[in-house]
Amino acid sequence: MPTFDGGHYFLTVLVPVKTGPIQDGTAFTSPVHALRKQLAMLPTAAQTPACGGGQSPFARNTRNHFVRFSIIDDVAYNGRQQGNVLWTLIKNINPMVAQLQDHLTCPFLFFGAEFDAANGADAERDSYLAALWDTMQMELKNIFQFCVGFDSNVKDAASFAKYVARGQIETTMSFNDYYLENPDEIVKNLPAWPYDKILIPAGLGAILLLLGFVVWFIFCGGLMLLLVGAAVFGAGIWLAYATLMAAGAKPFPPAADLPTVLKALHLQRAFTRFAIDSQRLAADPASAPQLHAAFRDFVAVYQPDNLAGPTQPPGVIGI
Repeated sequence: MPTFDGGHYFLTVLVPVKTGPIQDGTAFTSPVHALRKQLAMLPTAAQTPACGGGQSPFARNTRNHFVRFSIIDDVAYNGRQQGNVLWTLIKNINPMVAQLQDHLTCPFLFFGAEFDAANGADAERDSYLAALWDTMQMELKNIFQFCVGFDSNVKDAASFAKYVARGQIETTMSFNDYYLENPDEIVKNLPAWPYDKILIPAGLGAILLLLGFVVWFIFCGGLMLLLVGAAVFGAGIWLAYATLMAAGAKPFPPAADLPTVLKALHLQRAFTRFAIDSQRLAADPASAPQLHAAFRDFVAVYQPDNLAGPTQPPGVIGI
C-alpha cells in the first residue's frame, strides 16, 4: 500500500520556503540560501570525513532507517509536448512559440523519511514526528525556521507533527532494502485474493445474462431474466475489482526493524573476523574441541539473540 509497507512508514513531505529577505549577521540574504547553509552543515555519518566526525542528529531516534532533506527550487522542464505534425499544420500551431510551463511559486523543502511503524495510521506518523522533535528539536528549528508558517504554528512536539503532516504527499514508490530474500517466502506472504468466492457469482451472472439474451432473441421476452443476469454479472465484476484492489493495498509483512538491522551488521563484521581468525583451527580436525569452545565464547560475548547489545550504534558506517 502507499506510504506503509514491510513494517516501515515512508514519509514524503514538501514544505514551502519563505521568499522575503532575511538578515544573516550583518548581511541580508534569501531564506533558501540560508537553508542550504544549514543543510550543508548537518552531519551525516560519524566516519564521513566531510562531516568532521560529527554524528547525525537523526541517530538519536532509533526508528530511523533513511532520512533525506533536499531543496526543490522549481519543477523540471522536460521539453516541448509533441503532437501530430499534420494536426499541427491544420490548427496552424507555430512550434517556435513556447508552450505554457508549470513553475513553483516558491522553493520547497523536501523531507523524506523511512522509519519503523506498526501500521500506516496517522498516529504512527505523528508519534514518530513527536519523538523526532524531542530528540533533535534544536536542529529542526534551525532548518524549518526558513519555512512558511513554522514560527507561528510550531510550539511543541504535537504542533510540529501537525505542521509536517500538512505538507505530506502520498508515497507511491517506497524505498525498502529489507524484503525477504527467499522468493518462495515472498510469494507465501503475498495477500491472497479470494478468487473462488468471486468467480462463482460472476460466472452465475454471466450464465443468466447469456440465457436472458437467448430468451430475448428467440421468444422476444425474458426481460426480467436479462436484467437479473446483468445485475448479478455486474455485481460479480464490481466485487472482483473491489477485492482485488483491497488485496493489492495490503502491505508486505514486517521484514526488519532498525534494532534487528544494526544487530545483523554488528554480527556480520564480528563473525567475519572470527572466521578469519579460526582458519587454523578449522583446518585441523583434532582442533574441533577448541573451535567449538571458541565459537561458544563468541556467542557468549556477542549474544546474537540480544538486540539491545552488543550491537552497532545507529548513525555510523561501522565500528
